[in-house]
Amino acid sequence: MTKSEFGYFCAGVAAGALGHKFYPEMKEKLAPYMAGAMVFAQQAFGTALKDAMQTAEAMQQGSQSVGADFFRAAASTPTETDSAAA
Repeated sequence: MTKSEFGYFCAGVAAGALGHKFYPEMKEKLAPYMAGAMVFAQQAFGTALKDAMQTAEAMQQGSQSVGADFFRAAASTPTETDSAAA
């Protein structure tokens, strides 16, 4: 462990100890901000989940088998090779 790594470790331990000591006070002061952040996060997660579900449904619909009516319609329309042969 280098000197700078040891310094970062000690600073992290000190910050954690102070955070633990003042947690009840910080919790009361930051509660309104955290509530607003949680509402924003829930809305963002809900929107992202909705978009993901729409994408998954579109992919699922795209992978469905093509019905016989598609082939019937394709066979009844003349192709370029049919018109060139005539």
